[in-house]
Formats: sequence, C-alpha cells, structure tokens
Amino acid sequence: MTARTRKKSSLKYLLPAIPLCVFTLCFFLFPILLMVKYSLHHSLPYGEIERIFTLENYINFFTDIYYIKVLIKSFLLGLAVSVVTIPLGYIVAYALWQSRGLKRKILYICILFPLFTNLVVRLYGWRIILSPAGPISNFLQKTGLAEESVNMLFTWPTIVLGLFSECAPYYILILFSVLTLINPRYIDAAFDLGATRLEAFFKVIWPLSLSGVISGGLIVYIWAFGAFATPTILGNAKHWTLAVHAERQILSLRDWPYGSAFGIIILLFTLLIVFLQTKLLKRKQIYREI
Repeated sequence: MTARTRKKSSLKYLLPAIPLCVFTLCFFLFPILLMVKYSLHHSLPYGEIERIFTLENYINFFTDIYYIKVLIKSFLLGLAVSVVTIPLGYIVAYALWQSRGLKRKILYICILFPLFTNLVVRLYGWRIILSPAGPISNFLQKTGLAEESVNMLFTWPTIVLGLFSECAPYYILILFSVLTLINPRYIDAAFDLGATRLEAFFKVIWPLSLSGVISGGLIVYIWAFGAFATPTILGNAKHWTLAVHAERQILSLRDWPYGSAFGIIILLFTLLIVFLQTKLLKRKQIYREI
C-alpha cells in the first residue's frame, strides 16, 4: 500500500467527525471568539459599542473590589459544593457498585430520575419545599422545634444544596463507571492477606477509584463555579456568581463589552483549574483484567 493510499484510507475514517467539528466551530468556538472581540471594545451609552481596541474592561474588573469579591465567592461556592458532593456522592456510588439485581435498578432510577425533570422546575420545587409555608417549616412548627415559620430560602446553604442536587447524579455516574473497572481479584487478594473491610477500602478501592473522584470533583467544581440558574432562583444579589453578573451586564445594563469580559474571565479561570488539575494530579488508568 502506497503512502497516498494510506493517507486516503485514514481520511475516510475522519469523515464522520466532520459534522461534529462543524457544530463545535459554529456554536462553541465562534461565539467564544465573538465574546473575545466584544470584550476588547469600548462600551457607549444605550448599548452601543465603540469598535476600538482596549483592555479597559479587564482592567476595570480586576481593579473593582466588588467584582473581586464576587470572584472569590464563586470560588468558595465551587469549593463548598465539591466538599459536600464528593463524600456523599462516593457513598451512593459505592452502594450502587456493591448492589445487584433489583436493588441496583432501584438505585439507578433514583439517581437518574431527577435528570428527567427540567432544572428550573426542580429549583422551583426546592423553593416550595424550603419556603416559610413549605413542608419543612410546617414540620418544625408542629413538632415544636420552631415557634414560627422558618424561611430557608436565599441563603448560602440553600444554594449549596441546590447545586448538590444538580451535580450529584453526574458525579455518581462518573465515579461508578470507574469503580466498575476495579478488578475484584485485588480486593479478594487483600482479604486473603488478612486485611479488614476498612483496610481493603483505603488500601485498594480508594486508590484505584481516585481518578474518578478527581475527574468528577473537577466537573462539580467547574459547574458550581459558573452556576447561573441556582444562585438566581434560590439566592439573592449577595449570592450571585460571576456568571449571573455577566448576564446582568449584557441583558440588563446592555454593556456587551464588559459582560463579555466577565464571560472570558470565567472561561480563563475554568481552564486554569483544569490545567492545575492535570499538572498536580496524575490520573490513573484502571483496566479490568479478564
């Protein structure tokens, strides 16, 4: 086979990827490049844009104490959601991995069922549950634990709870897919060598599942860092993330250059988190032996 024939044969297998590449270029890369372009222009009154090259939007952001605090709050929100989701999600993923038959099917349904419901509908469901007239408040009053109605909305823990309910199914499924790759012979060997269940978990299962914990935790952190719907519906202005402020700048204040700069800053910090994760933590490739 000549080099030209081999080249044609290799290109043939790339043809199915062309629609996906076109879709990515049109609906992901092009909007990002457009936002970069807008962020380097000057904003005029009434939503007009002066098409001159300037870095004032980025300078204004990093010299504004208010938005620096918003950025820090977004980081802390991502950290809080990750701290809650990683251990609790691991317990559920481990239970799903250990279960068999009907029990596993029921757990699967419980994990996947929230994903069949629109996110906004779920968030407004949380508003009903956590409102002063909701079931939790009524229960606390009836049991005497609270003398009057309790409003749990528009608080930091409520936003963390809402984001946990969003991210947990994805984290559990990612971790479960990694746990299924662990060879049972390793665990049996640990028991044969006299290890207890706790020792087998921390010395065999946990190290082999660490790649799933890291990958899933990274997705949870990025999701919470750039959250939009949950802080808007379950929180108030002091809990808004940088993504919410970007939307307000563009749609409410009609300041496209400044809002685009917000979006690019979110993207850059997200890429920075991914870069640090790939540099500091080595992902382990786990293969099940047949």
